[in-house]
Order: sequence, then structure tokens, then C-alpha cells
Amino acid sequence: MKFWSIIQLTFRESLAKKTFIAFFGISTFICLLFMFALNLDIVDGMKSSISIFGKDIEKITEVEEIIWGIEGGIAVMLFTAGIFMSLFATSSLIPNMLQPGYIDLFLTKPLSRFQILLGRFMGAVSIVAFNIFYLVIFSWIVMSVKTGLWNWGFLLAGLMIVITFAILFALVTFLGVVSRSSAFSLMMTYLILFFSPLLIQRDRIYALLSSKIYGYIVDGLYYILPKTAELGDMTQKLVRGVAVTSWMPLWTSLLFGGIIFVISGFIFQRKNF
Repeated sequence: MKFWSIIQLTFRESLAKKTFIAFFGISTFICLLFMFALNLDIVDGMKSSISIFGKDIEKITEVEEIIWGIEGGIAVMLFTAGIFMSLFATSSLIPNMLQPGYIDLFLTKPLSRFQILLGRFMGAVSIVAFNIFYLVIFSWIVMSVKTGLWNWGFLLAGLMIVITFAILFALVTFLGVVSRSSAFSLMMTYLILFFSPLLIQRDRIYALLSSKIYGYIVDGLYYILPKTAELGDMTQKLVRGVAVTSWMPLWTSLLFGGIIFVISGFIFQRKNF
């Protein structure tokens, strides 16, 4: 119960600062926009007409292909926008906790410093998970009710988004503990987020390097850093029912998140306040 009090305190702080309300409002707006933007007319299991934002789509004829294609596109959009918005909304939680006076409130609780940091981390993940699953489940229900096809794989998009956020927020936690700056933590995390697609093309980068040692560095960065671009591709495949050939990007990213969070806890335990 004492550990859960940290999570509840994080929720209350998010509500007080209107972060949670703004996040929920944006999610609701996207849900309503999607509900009214998508128009499907199904006749005898085949497409009669389909339009998005008033634009007709004529190339797809099979209902399953329509649904999987649209839901795959929505999953990618939610993955990209959801991660970006989630990091922006929660990046200040760790640095704010470390501010003089505020950190004293946490340290007075009968919990270890690692438990305090973990509670703060889980509070941020819980806030994001609530909004992401609300958005994904709402979109899934709208699509399924309109077509009569219930693609359960679409729900996995929400799980993948939350997992990816948790991995990246572990990095935000580390940077926040070290620098106590939300701006620095957010910028560095965004840098890695946008750098990830380039590392997938590392075979092409090798030709531009003047020494093999730089190639080893690029390989090291690829295997060490979170593979957000590949996690996004895996999300789309799960939604579309396509087999995932390798789970390596997921487990190596989870390993990164776990290690960087443990390091954050180690540093936090030894900080003087």
C-alpha cells in the first residue's frame, strides 16, 4: 500500500497540473475524429464503399484487407504520435520529484529510494497506459462495430506502445536523475527515438565511414539502444496478422530499459538531498 501511494501521488500530481486531463482530452478528440472520419459500407462481406475524411478508397476490395490495412496504419500513427505525446506529457515527473522541498515529501515515506523511484516510474507508465488503451480500445470498437470484424490483434498495438514507452521512459528517468532537467531528458530521448531508423540502415552507413572502428561503434549503438523503429514495424505486423520473424528488437530493448533503470536507482540511492 505504501508503494501504491507513490503511484497515486503521481496520478494526483498529473491531475493537478492538468497533464492527465489534457492527455485524456487529446485521446478523446482523436477517437471522435476517427469515428466520424471513417465511413465503411459493407455488403455481403465485400466492400461497397470506404472513405476516410471524405476521400474514397477504391483499390482494396476484400473486407479483411481493408480492416487490417487501416488498423495497421492507425497502429503506426498511434505508435509514433502516442510515444511522442506520452514522453512530452511525463518528462517532467522525475526532475520535479527531485526539486528541493518536494523530494523531502517522498523521502519521509517508509520506502527505500529504489521503491520511490520505481513507484514514480510505474505512476508515469500507468498514466500513459490508461490513455493509450482508452484510445486503442475505442478505435478498435468503432472499427469492429462498423464492419462486424473483430481483429483482436489490434489490441496488441496498445500493449506494444506502452512497452515501448516504458523502455524510453526508463531512459528519461536515468537522464532526469542525472541532470534534474526535464528539457535535457526529453531532448536526448527524442534524439535516440529519431536516430533509431538510421541505425537500421547501418549497412549503408558503413560505406561513408573512414575506419572500421566507426562501424563497430555503429553496430554497438544498434544493439545497445532501444530499437523503436523496429518495434513500430512489429506493432504493425501484429495488427495485420503477419508473422514476426525476429523478436530480438523487443527483448534487447527491454534489456536496455531494465539495465538503465537499475542504474538510475543506483545513482538515486547515492544522491544527497
